[in-house]
Amino acid sequence: MQPARGDGGSITSMGQHGILENSYAAEARYLEDLAELVRLESPTTDKSACDALATHLSSVLVERGWQVERHARDTVGDIIEARFGGAGGVSTLILAHLDTVWPLGTLGQMPLKRAGDKLSGPGTLDMKAGIVSAITAVDLAVAGDQQLSGDVTLLITSDEETGSGESRDLIEELAGKHDRVLVVEPGRDDGALKVGRKGVGGFTATFTGLSAHAGNNPAAGASALRELAHFLLYVEDLADEVAGTTVNLTVAEGGFASNVIAERAVGRVDLRVLKASEAERVERAVREYHPRDKRVSVEIVGGLNRPPLERTAVNEELFELARSGAAALGLEYEGAVVGGGSDGNFTSALGIATLDGLGSVGGGPHARDEHIRVRETMQRVALLNWLLTAS
Repeated sequence: MQPARGDGGSITSMGQHGILENSYAAEARYLEDLAELVRLESPTTDKSACDALATHLSSVLVERGWQVERHARDTVGDIIEARFGGAGGVSTLILAHLDTVWPLGTLGQMPLKRAGDKLSGPGTLDMKAGIVSAITAVDLAVAGDQQLSGDVTLLITSDEETGSGESRDLIEELAGKHDRVLVVEPGRDDGALKVGRKGVGGFTATFTGLSAHAGNNPAAGASALRELAHFLLYVEDLADEVAGTTVNLTVAEGGFASNVIAERAVGRVDLRVLKASEAERVERAVREYHPRDKRVSVEIVGGLNRPPLERTAVNEELFELARSGAAALGLEYEGAVVGGGSDGNFTSALGIATLDGLGSVGGGPHARDEHIRVRETMQRVALLNWLLTAS
């Protein structure tokens, strides 16, 4: 894998339009690089598979001039930290992840294929294309003799899809050493950049009651299932459509026989919020819940896993910078607030300027029709190159 070049190995002049044209010219190499990553399937839960991809990426990055450090993890794939020196100005942390939601063997069922401008395959959009976008953007800077505005660190984690439990500390540590964070998750399906994300969390409520014969002596029992039903209505009433807060009891289980009053029931709750204050309100209310039948006890665990990525002043400033860069390239992007979380939620909550959705453009994340739209994705590479060199 060599730095991306245009036809005949030459690089056009790096005016604003030159950035875009050179990005288009890098398409063939970009797709070759992406195909290599997609063929190395990497479900979050398979450490050996994720480590194999991490080994491949480490080799690619070293070959292209990055300094690479590998952070070992025991239960998930190793994490790659790659650094590229710049002009000593604005330092940038680029966040990416190599894990996908797809189990091993999915590639055989939904192989990598191109139809017109669409490239489909597991992990293309979410988010192996984002990794290639980050590498290509720096490749173009090197090949075009552009000076990076400041030091760049690319952090490629391995457990984003399951909550980033083994990578959050490192993400936050590195974010604190940089001026801004660019997240190469895909944009919204229509191409919009992601200027806000809901915070994500959840609770598990376990009810313990008393069993009894459902026909002979039901009054002697204390139904955990009945209490779970009351809890479902209570907890879902905590949602606030105006505030953008959703609270849903999504999984329920309880009892063990049809003729026995259930002595145990478990409910799992999904929580999404646009503001940290909403998470605090909901969590306080959930923990204050008391069963109606005093013979039933409840244990509630959980809380907010990812804080919301809010539209703070520094985030808005970074978004406006990206819009000005897009305009210079003859492009136009809106800002969107979306429901799913990313590792950018963590960095934004620290007060560090964060912009998401800079990786690729396409559709079908976590779906059988997962794909990128190639031309728009190459435009995104040009914008990323502009942000790393002209700002």
